[in-house]
Amino acid sequence: MSRRNEREHETYDYLPVEDEGEITGLFRTRTIAADPPEEGIAVQSLMDGLSSANLIGGDGAILDFLLEVDEKPYRLVVAGNRVSGLVTWSDLQKLPVRAVLFGLITGLEMGMACAIRCRYPSGNEWLQHLEAGARQQVAGLIKRSGENDSEVDSLLYTHFGDKMKILREIDCPGCWAESKREEEFKEIQDLRNAVAHARDYVTSREEVTKIQGVIRSLLRIRWELRKWQASGSA
Repeated sequence: MSRRNEREHETYDYLPVEDEGEITGLFRTRTIAADPPEEGIAVQSLMDGLSSANLIGGDGAILDFLLEVDEKPYRLVVAGNRVSGLVTWSDLQKLPVRAVLFGLITGLEMGMACAIRCRYPSGNEWLQHLEAGARQQVAGLIKRSGENDSEVDSLLYTHFGDKMKILREIDCPGCWAESKREEEFKEIQDLRNAVAHARDYVTSREEVTKIQGVIRSLLRIRWELRKWQASGSA
């Protein structure tokens, strides 16, 4: 690759390498730009060749990619018997990933609601754990839904932060057993807000690791909530 071509593509992290029309590997442009090779060195000697470590199926699980992207920051997408695309950490803000993240967070919030119902199966006693303003707001929505014959599960009128407070107050072992758990919940809430309002949440490689930590916390809390409910200790 000539110096001129290196400069033309220095804004890309990776470039596919073709041999007779077939993609045979990936060239790490930023790594090479930081330590340029001597003139005349073949690209094939500098590229990452194809292997199971850098391939993912076209229907590959987005969650799996998210959890591995710190160690495998790019994947070549295979469709049929050909490489059809490339995904990297910079794709983490695209719509398919946002949809997966929002689904995970919504699933956690539903699990939080289930845990609260387990503690208060017969009514809305959980309202006592909310601060006055939030309690009045939720109570007003519940009353209005009854007047309009549109009554639904009253926990649907609470926000993520409301459920956080209720779970803290009822001392759910699976939620607050660790001192850092409240911080984890707040990080999940921040990610939820960024995803829901189409804001940035990954703008650098360093933030990739943080997002992975949030996802792992989310999955662990969801599992602990299910375990707590299944034990009948609620």
